Amino acid sequence: MTWAWKLIRENCTGCGICTDVCGQDAILLTRDMSYPEPIEGRCNGCYICINQCPFDAIKIENLEIKKVKK
Repeated sequence: MTWAWKLIRENCTGCGICTDVCGQDAILLTRDMSYPEPIEGRCNGCYICINQCPFDAIKIENLEIKKVKK
């Protein structure tokens, strides 16, 4: 399946918890960045980042399901 990791910027504090807990290395956050960014093709939809984010700043979508609904 193809998953897309999306950030809800107005909720994000840039704390980096999502980057720390992601076992797929699907989220990039460096010292130069204010917000984390997805690394395309790496998210496997495990929802660990969503479950660990205390600010509800992450959304994950299954792109295959979204494509069928159009």
